Amino acid sequence: MVSDMARRKPNIVDILIIIVVIALAALAVFKLGVVNKNEATGVGDAAETKMITAFIDEVRMPTVNALHEGDQIFDEKTGICIGTIKEVSHKPYLKSVIAANGSVQQVEYPDYYSISLTIEGPVVEKEEGYFVEGVVELKTNSEMNVITKYAKPVIKVTGISDGGLGNEEV
Repeated sequence: MVSDMARRKPNIVDILIIIVVIALAALAVFKLGVVNKNEATGVGDAAETKMITAFIDEVRMPTVNALHEGDQIFDEKTGICIGTIKEVSHKPYLKSVIAANGSVQQVEYPDYYSISLTIEGPVVEKEEGYFVEGVVELKTNSEMNVITKYAKPVIKVTGISDGGLGNEEV
């Protein structure tokens, strides 16, 4: 025996309810999937080429030799390209030690170096800060794990400036 509800045909109210539910579902997918994704990635904002200065402390010579001008540098977590290395310089790593008389002195730490990097990349400036491709946040004095073709260092961002080399920090 089949019940009376199974034999009943849908009326106009049932069809309107189904249309409203489908429209609400489509609106939710559009709002959460497309609009918020564009806002989060900064698609509406134009990326400007900025110079990012960073340094790497206490590394050995193989790491110094692995960083080349022209290499691309990527964020390790997301795989997004931060930019291209424009300048690499290194100097002996200095470490603070306490001398016998109690004063603090800077001494050269043997076989270790400090590296200064200048990276050129597209940066989107938002109210919340600076972002690469709207996803990777760049903060001054923050550390980030990065990857290049030959090295996987931790860099500390020291400044973000407009255009060419030598401009003042933002």
